Amino acid sequence: MTPPIKRLLATAAIVAATLSPALANDVVVIGNKDNAGTIDKAFIAKAFTGEARSWPDGGSVTLYDQGDDNPTRAAFYSTFVGRSAAQVKAAWAQLVFSGKATPPKVVDGDAEVKKAVAANKLAVGYIKPSSVDDTVKVLLK
Repeated sequence: MTPPIKRLLATAAIVAATLSPALANDVVVIGNKDNAGTIDKAFIAKAFTGEARSWPDGGSVTLYDQGDDNPTRAAFYSTFVGRSAAQVKAAWAQLVFSGKATPPKVVDGDAEVKKAVAANKLAVGYIKPSSVDDTVKVLLK
């Protein structure tokens, strides 16, 4: 490997390490304000990878995802699921193909996620913290 490429890779690693904590502050998990259920990061990771399909206290969880090109999506999957959005998409493709699960509903942006979550007591989604209002509640930061 040539020295310029080594420097580029080292710089990319430093930038990625620096941005990772910042990404955690760029997304929150939201739920319907009338849902009294509590969840943790492990539940969110399982739900958004198809391993969990219902709330811990019962009821089918409805998941709302954002589009592939939305930066909030990348931050969410990195922070709360521990995988890239592409890895999760590949896992969902296998689940859908085998008929084992239905992927999250994809909506366009924070406003649409809030609207969908506010309308469904069993819904979960994610948005930027600056988009939170009194129509939903923050479940995880």
